[in-house]
Amino acid sequence: MNKTSRILSYLAGFLSVLVLVNTKGGWISLLLRPLKLLASACSPILALAGGVGATIGLRHKDRPAIWTGLFGAAVAARHVAKVTAPHDGFARAFGSDWRSHIPPELQAHMLPKRWTPMPRNPPQVPWQRDIVFGTHLETGDSLLADLWQPPDDVPRTGLAVIYLHGSGWHFQDKDTGTRYFFRHLAGQGHVIMDVAYTLAPKAHIQTMVADVKRAIAWMKANASQYNVNPERLVLMGGSAGGHLALLTAYAPRHPKLQPADVERDTSVRAAISYYGLADLQAFYEYLQQNYGHILPGETRLGQWAIAKLKSIWHETNFLPPYGRYIPISDLVPDVLNGPSEKLPDLCRIFSPIHHVGPHCPPTLILQGTHDLGGMAPDAHRLHRALCDAGVKSVYNEFPETEHGFDLFLPKWSPAAQAATYDTERFLALMI
Repeated sequence: MNKTSRILSYLAGFLSVLVLVNTKGGWISLLLRPLKLLASACSPILALAGGVGATIGLRHKDRPAIWTGLFGAAVAARHVAKVTAPHDGFARAFGSDWRSHIPPELQAHMLPKRWTPMPRNPPQVPWQRDIVFGTHLETGDSLLADLWQPPDDVPRTGLAVIYLHGSGWHFQDKDTGTRYFFRHLAGQGHVIMDVAYTLAPKAHIQTMVADVKRAIAWMKANASQYNVNPERLVLMGGSAGGHLALLTAYAPRHPKLQPADVERDTSVRAAISYYGLADLQAFYEYLQQNYGHILPGETRLGQWAIAKLKSIWHETNFLPPYGRYIPISDLVPDVLNGPSEKLPDLCRIFSPIHHVGPHCPPTLILQGTHDLGGMAPDAHRLHRALCDAGVKSVYNEFPETEHGFDLFLPKWSPAAQAATYDTERFLALMI
């Protein structure tokens, strides 16, 4: 039992310390990120493990186990309390009576609290894979999406969410860590369209936005088939997908962002950003400063490591078949595909913060303070700009929380639960 107490206490103490670490970029940030995501998602378990380890250590008078366990339990419990703390963002945006505007029948399907130790599983919902919603005009490729619909016994809200996955504009695909989340939202009566937009190098930001607009036009054209109100479309995305959601929502008629094959109005009811990029210039400068020295490919060792990474990424579908390795510091200039002297102008055109105005739809911004992309200050700056323009904006910052927090053990993660709590209520207010 003494060995058990030390294992529990030391494990809780070590992983809980990682919650506090904010590495500010570099190799250490990349290597610690999976462990930090694990520690944050499992913080309730770490608090319990530390408490049990300390209790057993107390019986055996094992001081290292006692103090380490108590420390781990305290740090983990503190983290749970901080990331699930209530905020006044909805009251500021929608008034103190905002809860009264949510239909009671919809509230019954929502999370009862910002965090629940034993959450119930969302219902099984109809799911259609690889629906063709259009053609990428620039490549001729079919554009695919997955469609999640409410169960037959759940009244439809008429609201549809068009979701854009995180990608760094170069990686991953639809249906990446989002099934639990989509089942939860569809179980409330919403329709979810999970879009596989074209990635770099086949597409650049301008053509990615065109894909998003094609998805909007398709959903509006087929709204009656899915019992969707075409005036109740919400764009939502994470990371680069959050950037595309905000940019498309804020610039529905910008001439540089309008595809030739879309004539339908592509304005939307609202936008939701999970750690999306607001200012490409600031993001580019942050990456240059903090990741510019990582695997540039200039040495034999670097070239060998890149080849191994590409092989692993292709095998795991992290990198699409047509994808290529891009140093982290080059993500922005590569996807903008313009001469270096034009980079500031291109960043301005394709940054959501530079399209903010009274025309922007209501926005929900969810951001972690320990984001490895350093985007928290820009996300808060975007929120302030929206508020100054008279736009209803809700901003919630999750302390000590890393990029991608909603995709890692979403059922148990306090941060993921709290973000879902905010998302479902924001969507309800858009009905």
